[in-house]
Amino acid sequence: MRINVFYLAMQFLKLLYLCLSGLLSDDEPENSGKTNNLPAELRGINPSARIKSILCKPEKSGIFDKSESPYICFRCGRAMLDDFGLCTDCMSRPVFFALSYARHITGYGKNQRFFINQWKFRQNRVFGIPAATRLLEAYAENFAGLPVVPVPPREGRLLLAGFDCVGDVAFILRWCFGVKVLKPLVRIDSEEQKHKTFAGRTDKSKKRYALKTCRKLKYEAVVLIDDIMTTGGTLEECAALLKSAGVKQVYALTLFYA
Repeated sequence: MRINVFYLAMQFLKLLYLCLSGLLSDDEPENSGKTNNLPAELRGINPSARIKSILCKPEKSGIFDKSESPYICFRCGRAMLDDFGLCTDCMSRPVFFALSYARHITGYGKNQRFFINQWKFRQNRVFGIPAATRLLEAYAENFAGLPVVPVPPREGRLLLAGFDCVGDVAFILRWCFGVKVLKPLVRIDSEEQKHKTFAGRTDKSKKRYALKTCRKLKYEAVVLIDDIMTTGGTLEECAALLKSAGVKQVYALTLFYA
């Protein structure tokens, strides 16, 4: 009988994350608030079962359902109603110049907001497992064989959460699925992005990232990975740095787009 090493590694990792995240208890977190905002499929379920339903059958909760539109913008990857090729945003206020194009699993809605809130702000680290497996599927479909570069977190977010969400995804991709992971980038500011306007997010005069070393990166192409793309400013800045280091083509892959 053959033993699937990757499967055993994933099960071990899952148990490790369960222990680290304190998800073995059925108790509700303090000040958790009402559950009326949960996806319909998850209401009335205790926390452990709720988490299990997302981990084992994410498609049932609609969190990782692919966009229904058959058309996407070639540049930013957002869903479109026609096959024109470029969305109105990419035509009227383009963001991507260094970045070749971005792809995503689905848009950012109510269920996706719940998932991100549990993962990033409730410190449920185990949610990195379904995120990684779904991102792997999209990676294999669009960028198979290319090295992956995780977008580094803000230091304040890292200290608050105690872990790096995107870093966890990269860890699983590397050690469970053999994807080559590079970490040449570092976050150099501590300013939050969520309250900024479009202009503030895409302002190229304010540097938020830097290269760790001056060493050249001799790669034909790499793929940036992140959890959410809002304006694309973060991905564009990281892509520009990677291209300045010698990478010829930079693509991006995220779980959701806003």
